[in-house]
Amino acid sequence: MASAVLTQPTQAATTYTAVPLVGLVNGDQIPFPLYLRTADNVWVLYRPAAAALDESHLGRLHAEGLHQLFIRDEDRAAYFTRVESALDRLLLDRTMPLERRAGVLHGVAAQVAEDLLAAMPDRDTLQRAHRVMMATSGLLLRETQGFAAVRRVMNASHGLATHSLTVSFLSMGLARTALGADAGTLLVAGLAGLLHDVGRIGHEALDHDPEHAARGAGYLRALEVPSAIVEVARSHHERADGQGFPQQLRGNQIPELARIVGLCDQFDEIYSAPQPRVGVFDALRVLAQLYRGCFDPRLSEGLVRLFR
Repeated sequence: MASAVLTQPTQAATTYTAVPLVGLVNGDQIPFPLYLRTADNVWVLYRPAAAALDESHLGRLHAEGLHQLFIRDEDRAAYFTRVESALDRLLLDRTMPLERRAGVLHGVAAQVAEDLLAAMPDRDTLQRAHRVMMATSGLLLRETQGFAAVRRVMNASHGLATHSLTVSFLSMGLARTALGADAGTLLVAGLAGLLHDVGRIGHEALDHDPEHAARGAGYLRALEVPSAIVEVARSHHERADGQGFPQQLRGNQIPELARIVGLCDQFDEIYSAPQPRVGVFDALRVLAQLYRGCFDPRLSEGLVRLFR
């Protein structure tokens, strides 16, 4: 057993999450306690909050065949902050199950999305989002079941940040499935999905806000983001039949990336609607029936394949 500070098993009411060792060491004291699981429903303290943690500690754990520690669920936000800078390395760590790595990715990405969309984005927060999307694209391209693992940790979206993150991940998956996209294209698709509704910041209470598309494009242009992402913010509500906004574009007049994000956006609006609550395949059926002719059929088929 690694040298450790042990306590009596903690109370059963506390719940825990397994986390990889990668990213826990980053040069300062760890701000939350770490636990070992010694039996079913028995956790003992390995390091208290504010204790030193260095690579020698993790090396001893690895030598004993241990590749994970546990945190209390109440410390998840602090954990995601801790490992954000090591996300790419963490996702490469195949000693942890893919599902668990996808869960960490989703947790870090959700926190970055909240910070990004709480107010008008700045360049520092955009850079954080860029790194998360790069790490996500790497996972989707390396792992044949990468999107399936990410999909399973996604829930119905409530609020601008969670909706935007869901659209981001769906857009990356759809770009991969329908376009056979490379890492660069997936990165842009992810950022475009994450930023498509940036024009809604400060206007979230409005049920009908068609101006958000042009407003968001203006915000992103001022931040000098790539023009393809600006065009997605402007055009994700355009429809193939010309009934969209703000320019009533038709078919191939709509940029391909805007068609991808627009389809994912509409799907999530249906799936996450509070009433009536529907499952994934019911949402796909509603999308096909009520929005016939609105979206590129090739992309619609690709969206269905994402959930098979």
